[in-house]
Amino acid sequence: MAANRKNNVFKQPDPTPTRATKADQITETVRAIIADEAKRSTAKTTRLRELRLERDAQLAAEKAAQPAVVKKTRKKKAVEVEAVAEEPDTDETENESEEA
Repeated sequence: MAANRKNNVFKQPDPTPTRATKADQITETVRAIIADEAKRSTAKTTRLRELRLERDAQLAAEKAAQPAVVKKTRKKKAVEVEAVAEEPDTDETENESEEA
């Protein structure tokens, strides 16, 4: 038993513990996956932006090549409004004053 203690006390520890190594491997793998996804997303966004700008430029060129369409406006018809001044009946006002 004494021999066991001597060997265990001065024994060198493992240079790389397995748990830390596995955790580091997983962390590196996850970071690589996330970085790859971000790279793909950026590339896709850039590609789609370039396609959109090309499409907009083509549409603008097509629109400029077409002759301008003159839109005809209709003239509004003049509406004659007859102003009828309502005059109070003189007969009714006379009747009211006589009754009072």
